[in-house]
Amino acid sequence: MTRCAALGVVLSLALLAGPAAAQQIYRREPAKGLILPGHKVLVDNGRCPRGQILEVTGGTNPGLRGRHGQSTERQRRCIQRF
Repeated sequence: MTRCAALGVVLSLALLAGPAAAQQIYRREPAKGLILPGHKVLVDNGRCPRGQILEVTGGTNPGLRGRHGQSTERQRRCIQRF
């Protein structure tokens, strides 16, 4: 019986934690090296039209070189706000 109660508590906490895990929106774009390659962050700096937000995808540092000796730049694009 206690296993069922413990499982119920864990599941309840997991469901409540879902909305709290929403993606953070930054006011300024994070500095070079603070976004991991391929990770995306949202930036609300007024650069995009109304109703949209800037999505920044991290790249590799040109000085460090990524896989196979290639480096990629950060990518920026405006997406619809959710």
